[in-house]
Amino acid sequence: MSKRKKGVFDTSSVPMVGDFVRESLDLHLFMARIMREHAIFMQVGFLSKDVTYAQQAEQFKCQYDELLKEAIMLSDCTASESVLRSGELVTDKTLGAESKTQELTGVCIDSTLTLEELRLNPDPGTIPQDITPHVQSLNQKTMALTTSFAEFKAMVLDQVTKCCLFTNLFPSQYMHIHKEALFYLKLISRLQNNQFVDSRVELYEQKLFWDNIMGEHAQIISHLLDPSEKELSHKAQDFAHRFDKLERKLKGEGIPATGLERLRQENIQATSAIAEFKAANTDLLLACRTKSMLSPLLTDHTLREAYYYLRILKTLRLVYLGRG
Repeated sequence: MSKRKKGVFDTSSVPMVGDFVRESLDLHLFMARIMREHAIFMQVGFLSKDVTYAQQAEQFKCQYDELLKEAIMLSDCTASESVLRSGELVTDKTLGAESKTQELTGVCIDSTLTLEELRLNPDPGTIPQDITPHVQSLNQKTMALTTSFAEFKAMVLDQVTKCCLFTNLFPSQYMHIHKEALFYLKLISRLQNNQFVDSRVELYEQKLFWDNIMGEHAQIISHLLDPSEKELSHKAQDFAHRFDKLERKLKGEGIPATGLERLRQENIQATSAIAEFKAANTDLLLACRTKSMLSPLLTDHTLREAYYYLRILKTLRLVYLGRG
């Protein structure tokens, strides 16, 4: 990653071609898959009388399939090795989770994309400049599609909260997936517009967002477990409290260098622990050894987000401090 100038934003600096291409594609490989799974969860959640909404969710799923397919095509020998190895794109459970979720719900899930992501080769150190216009075009399509998808999520949430629509997703789940769409839009818009943030600000923003997301994952898992699964539910609630505490600490301390670095270390420990919990839950669901309303794709989905956050926490070290 190229050195980013100090200050919250600096739009006068044009990023190196490799950085722009690599960061854009790394983001799409992760977030386009997350978005398509949001569409799957929404599609599964609608009742048969609301077939129009289910069809719209299906259309979004198909559009993200195409976007992910294009990102994969552009990413071979372009994506970061750290991203490909992190588990944020595909885990050792993803294929099984997709297969089982398709079997249980009847929703078609294109697992060839998962296999293609597994075959990707990392960037060898040189990225051809002629790929840049293709990535810029992909970014533009992503922003248009994700804006529409965010609007669809917000509309469904509004209908649910007004008691005009019933689905098998909690209102808080719609709020959760809406936030993730907006975050995706913010990150890709910054790349597309050559906007860069100071490394400390970037770490602060990522921490604030993902602490909240990790806590919400724990709450959702807890509420979707059968009431008889008391031990798992208590563990999930403990994680929810743990991330809420980390989020409040961050807001309370501001971002002094020493305080932020200490919190980063605490977050690495907490995120590693919740990733282990999510992985174990996915294994239990795949083995039909736990009672819940969770699908294995949902828990694998949250596991990949934990792996993404872990990579961000480990990458955004405060090595920039004292180095100009």
